[in-house]
Amino acid sequence: MEKLIIKRNSLSDEIINYIQAQILEGKINPGQMLPAEKEMCDLFSVGRSTVREAIKALVMVGLLEKKRDGTYVKAQFDFVFRSPVDNKIILKQVNRRDLLEARRILEVQLVGLSARRATPEELRSMGEHIELMGKKINEEKFQEYIIDDVNFHLTIARSAHNDVLTNQIMTIRELMIDFQAGLLDLPVIPKCHNFHCLIFEAIRKGDAFAAQEQMLAHLEDVENILEETNIPKAF
Repeated sequence: MEKLIIKRNSLSDEIINYIQAQILEGKINPGQMLPAEKEMCDLFSVGRSTVREAIKALVMVGLLEKKRDGTYVKAQFDFVFRSPVDNKIILKQVNRRDLLEARRILEVQLVGLSARRATPEELRSMGEHIELMGKKINEEKFQEYIIDDVNFHLTIARSAHNDVLTNQIMTIRELMIDFQAGLLDLPVIPKCHNFHCLIFEAIRKGDAFAAQEQMLAHLEDVENILEETNIPKAF
């Protein structure tokens, strides 16, 4: 990596854009380890907190991954190279309403495509997530349930076989996990699981209309429950 002179008013964005450009230009390859944190601070003439913020954002969206010996570009990644405006979604707080609106727009369309396009292997994967979620509920392992919940939604997205739409969901996956964590104190998880079962059954039958109807009902139900509580609107 070459020394970079950057503007002081958008340090994290500039580092993010620089790393993305290095990968696009083939100067940093998939699977390659990035320089150590101190070296990156020297390269960019910034403090550790700025480097960490940029790296955290790129880890969150699935471009980089942290290992014991350092930070690597993922060998395979689901990622859309994005603008500074998009980076702000990752680096700053997100309004709950905005996230739910985005999910309604994206996931209702994706689930309809999934009902038409899901392969037998993808259906098996969805079924496994349904079983795992049911088991976690019975064992009251709700923190672990959240991961299976989000993975279920991501499996639906992938089975739509539309890379552009799928990558939009991958962009907000960490926000989805944070959002779900905020539901743990509410009596919503068993009801969510019931919706998941109905959504999966509609996909399995190839009924796109029913799948979209159940997904919309699921997301609207969560939104209604949140409106009745004092959960913060941003996270």
